[in-house]
Amino acid sequence: MTARPPHDAAAVPPALTAFLRGVERRGAVFAHLLAGSQASGDAALAATMEVFRAEAGRTAFGDWPRRFWSQLLAQPTLRQPPAEPTWEPGFEWLAELGHGPRAALLLRLVAGLAESDAAAVLGIARGTYRLGLQRALPHNADGSADLAAWQALGAAAQGMLRGLPPDRLAHLAHVREEAIAAPAAGARRRVELEVPAGPRHRAALWGIALLTLLAFAATFWPGFGGGGFAGGDGPEGIQVEALPAAAAPAARYPDADALALHPDLRLLLDAGSAGPEAIDPAFHAWFAAQHAAANAADGSPGAPARTVGGVQGQMVEPDLHSETDDASL
Repeated sequence: MTARPPHDAAAVPPALTAFLRGVERRGAVFAHLLAGSQASGDAALAATMEVFRAEAGRTAFGDWPRRFWSQLLAQPTLRQPPAEPTWEPGFEWLAELGHGPRAALLLRLVAGLAESDAAAVLGIARGTYRLGLQRALPHNADGSADLAAWQALGAAAQGMLRGLPPDRLAHLAHVREEAIAAPAAGARRRVELEVPAGPRHRAALWGIALLTLLAFAATFWPGFGGGGFAGGDGPEGIQVEALPAAAAPAARYPDADALALHPDLRLLLDAGSAGPEAIDPAFHAWFAAQHAAANAADGSPGAPARTVGGVQGQMVEPDLHSETDDASL
């Protein structure tokens, strides 16, 4: 049975062909609007499809969309603006946006990715992506988002996707077929490695193997001292040399700075004149919380207030029901 060559299109999984066919329109429009040049966009799309075909087998099927759009954004032709960018009618305002906000906007309008997927494609946090998208959206005079303009942009992007002419669709299909038929880089390397070795290669391999055996046999030579190194005074002939005495530190903090570096310096300075709340803040915080809970339970916010340990709270009646009574029940 003859194995198929790595570049045989019949060996490509049908799922990969269907995925590339379904994403080619969005990819072409996305790259065109991002770069401002149809030629640059088509070159980036062709390179992305070829790279994606080589890596699809090592990528989980659920991660294919993120992987494809990440590879498309990484193409150098999309990161370098063309000399004379041209935009489709209705999309001229994209030239006023930077590369990052423009990509964030097109990932939603054209690619149709969810917010989490678009953020993962750009390699940023979801909140950062949301902020970039808000900056790219059209705004009203008062600074609020213009929802009507946003809906009009979405309709224009969908119209551009559906309105591609037949010759344009035929060109995209040809780009996809060439990417599928092109041998993957990994496959080319495997083919090169599987080329039968000639007589010179075999002689070199035998020479390397012989040198390896000779080096291994030399380890059993008596000069090694039973597996160790001859000539040393340490265990197994290892040479031992004492380390020099440790040098004094270059500098130390003076004792006078120990107090200034103390983490509770403020409490230490106020210990003589501060109120009880500074000495035991945990107890007084608990005491204030108890007063607040008691006032909320009684529903009497108008009760006279008193200050205990510098913390103002409402006066409550003492709880005469002790823990001893609870234990006796």
